[in-house]
This record gives sequence, C-alpha cells and structure tokens, in this order.
Amino acid sequence: MANNESIKDTLEVIRRALEDENDFSEKNDNVLILNKKINDDGTVKMLGQSNDIDEVNNVIEKKLSDLLEKKMSNMLENQLPNILDKYFKNKK
Repeated sequence: MANNESIKDTLEVIRRALEDENDFSEKNDNVLILNKKINDDGTVKMLGQSNDIDEVNNVIEKKLSDLLEKKMSNMLENQLPNILDKYFKNKK
C-alpha cells in the first residue's frame, strides 16, 4: 500500500506543477525535476544518492544526444542539397 500512496503523492506533485500557470504557461524552458524514479515494474525509488543521480543524468544525456542526432540528420538531409547547390553556384 505504501507504493500506491507514493505513486499518488508523486502524481499529485506533477498535477499541481502542471496546473500552476505562473510557472509553466508563460515560459517554454521550464523543467520539472522530481526526486523519485518510477521503475519499469511500477515500484518507486527515491533519488538522492550520487549513483542514482548519475543514472538519471545518463538517461537525460542519451535522450538529448538521440534528439540532437535525429535533428541534425534531418536538417542535413533536407538542407544539405540546398547549401551545396548555393555553394557551387557561387563558385562559378
């Protein structure tokens, strides 16, 4: 029952944060960071030890890296032909 209460508490914090228009509606660069991690099996783990924080940082770093790689690939795929075209036209 403690896990269910912990999950409810976590979801309540998220709900209140998202409903707070002063913090989230005016700016798009806000990030909500919680001190709990929900594992794949549904259990909740309190974060606070350095190895836990390192694990979260690694997940964030991987996600950012994947997003950047996808965005750069997409940009190069769509824009590179135009850039090369302009370059070679100016070389003549």
